[in-house]
Amino acid sequence: MPQPHSASEFPHNRFWAVLEGRHPGERGRRAMRMAFFWQRGLPELQLVITMYVSPDKNRCGVFLGRNERLGATDVAARMAPHACRLNEVLGLDPSVSSAEFPFVSRWQVNCFAEDNWPAMADWLVTEASRFERTLRTTLAAQPAAESEDHP
Repeated sequence: MPQPHSASEFPHNRFWAVLEGRHPGERGRRAMRMAFFWQRGLPELQLVITMYVSPDKNRCGVFLGRNERLGATDVAARMAPHACRLNEVLGLDPSVSSAEFPFVSRWQVNCFAEDNWPAMADWLVTEASRFERTLRTTLAAQPAAESEDHP
């Protein structure tokens, strides 16, 4: 069987089935799933943690995504008061992030090699859980700047 060469040829349904099979609890936390990403919803924080695959770049990763239905909008601006702490605790390189893709953690890996999928799924879920713990701890300990301005 010939190896796929473009992202459009990536068998995303099979990959996400591997993730869900290895981590069945993720299905109940899923806010959205598209071909190249899966969002774990944190509705009480109005945030989503996006787990993604980028087959054409041989990469998978995690970042804070956008989801209007859950109120996860203007995430980079909302998290700006916490950016230094989040980057420090998560060990992130701020130069990799952007307003569109804030707080990015990524792993260079051949996404087309199906024997990598179990490790990719495990890494994505572990990284998403690490993000979630850090967000909950940081946001509980450091109220956002606008909360401090409005007693």
